Amino acid sequence: MDGFLQSRPRCAHLSRKDMTMSDLALSVKLPPQNYGFEEGAADFLELLTQLRQVRGFDVDWYAIWEKDGPRYDVWKDRETYLQQFRENNAEKADHFSIWAHESSDRLYDLTYRWNNWSTNHLSGEVYRPHPQYGTQFQLYVGLIDAILGWKRPQHLAFGPGVYLRDHHPLDRSRAGIRWIGWIPFTLNPSDVPEAEIVQPMHNGTLIVTQSQYWQAWEANPDYSREAIERAQEVEIRLNLLGVLPTNIELERGDWGR
Repeated sequence: MDGFLQSRPRCAHLSRKDMTMSDLALSVKLPPQNYGFEEGAADFLELLTQLRQVRGFDVDWYAIWEKDGPRYDVWKDRETYLQQFRENNAEKADHFSIWAHESSDRLYDLTYRWNNWSTNHLSGEVYRPHPQYGTQFQLYVGLIDAILGWKRPQHLAFGPGVYLRDHHPLDRSRAGIRWIGWIPFTLNPSDVPEAEIVQPMHNGTLIVTQSQYWQAWEANPDYSREAIERAQEVEIRLNLLGVLPTNIELERGDWGR
């Protein structure tokens, strides 16, 4: 989960039932960006604008700062929304963050964190009963395409947060892809025979362990031991190919350039 929730003000992410682990976690590692709060916030709003064209993610985005407090619509209350984050970031000289959630139940969450000296990070969560249109791989093609068109990442991983926590087959310092990933290198299907989908996307490669959605904790009805093992085999293969970065390589900011 990459410390995503811990990056916010303590009051900013209340409710969402008992805040159990999300069904799906998104992690997009970006190069450092030398700009301040206003520029970064504008970039984040540009991503939300692009997502309005993506089926399943064409939703309203909000922010709420305290339990039972006011809810700010990203578009209708844009200036108030931004002012809340200006105040939250006011004492930060070179690292900033902004976030938004879909609806009052926060069934989708996105956070953008950036700074002038280290990796920038777009992270997200998807909770039940979303996605609205099912949980097949095809729903997320548009989401990933929009993110890649927004900024070229160093690495993208998307899948069950529990898998990352409990089943990651590599050294903890090395990034995997979980269910769906994108790498800034060209691979062919024959390079990763363990994966169901290996296809070019945005001058890199989209890799999907299998098209069917799966979960990594046994109490979930979509739990699949076979899918976990397949994801592990894909990540081991990608590591052997040398296309999965370590945290140190990501911090350097030029992975895949």
